[in-house]
Amino acid sequence: MRAYGLIAAMFLFITLPAAAQVSPQACNRPASVPRSAPTPQVLAARSVERQACAADQAAFCRGVAPGCGRPMQCLRAHGGQLSSGCQTALEQLHAAAHPEMR
Repeated sequence: MRAYGLIAAMFLFITLPAAAQVSPQACNRPASVPRSAPTPQVLAARSVERQACAADQAAFCRGVAPGCGRPMQCLRAHGGQLSSGCQTALEQLHAAAHPEMR
């Protein structure tokens, strides 16, 4: 009987990390809409945003699970409370990601 319990525990230990990953389908993104690779400008702006918003992320969005844009949505929801550096970084990221809106 103990062996079955050990096997069940090992099975859960092995499969839980895979089950915890968020699939693109779970983000309610239509599978028919292809995503293009981010430009170097967007990647650079994301890096700056992560550094500039790290403290704000910890303060306002600590319990937010990563993936599907949830951390970014949380930061935007706290827009008026964010540090000026984070606000500037978010504006620059938006400009890099959406050059047609300039």
